Amino acid sequence: MKTYITILVIALGIISCKAQTIVNVNTYNQGDNSNKYFKDISGFYDPFLGTWEGNYNDVTFRVVLWKVEMRELSNETNSYKDVIKGKFFIVENAGLPDETIKCQSEQYYPQSDSTWWSVIHAVSCSGVRMTGAIWDNCTAQGIPPQTGDLIMTITNSGFTPLIAHWIIKKGSRIKGHDFTIPKDIMLTKVN
Repeated sequence: MKTYITILVIALGIISCKAQTIVNVNTYNQGDNSNKYFKDISGFYDPFLGTWEGNYNDVTFRVVLWKVEMRELSNETNSYKDVIKGKFFIVENAGLPDETIKCQSEQYYPQSDSTWWSVIHAVSCSGVRMTGAIWDNCTAQGIPPQTGDLIMTITNSGFTPLIAHWIIKKGSRIKGHDFTIPKDIMLTKVN
């Protein structure tokens, strides 16, 4: 019996060394991030999740956002964080029988045998403002994706449908090339 208790105490000690504390996502980088799960406890991500659309240059810019729970933080010890991921479409004649997708961010790259499922990686610590990174991979053939800092701010919180201001700032752009997606547009949540 004494051996059983000793083994149990050792096992519990090992488990507790790797235990995580679940904290709200808005506490990230407020102290030690090790051994924590930064969870969207307050639902800050919820207003952003779904499909958003806006019109520019006679086409529709469509963004689809979803939440990925417990994404491992590579630069922290035993830590995870909920994140917002997303993809986009550039659509002609949206909602009509002849709707055509001119470009979509979900693309297969044969040289690396990989598919880019998401090109948006973001967080929200308020439920009103989302910040993160975006990769515009609808650039011309042979040109690397343009990257930028994304800010999406809901301008009519609490109303339906939600409207948000989408802005892309700086980032790494190839000289002589710009983003194919809009850098400054108002989007409406459609579902």
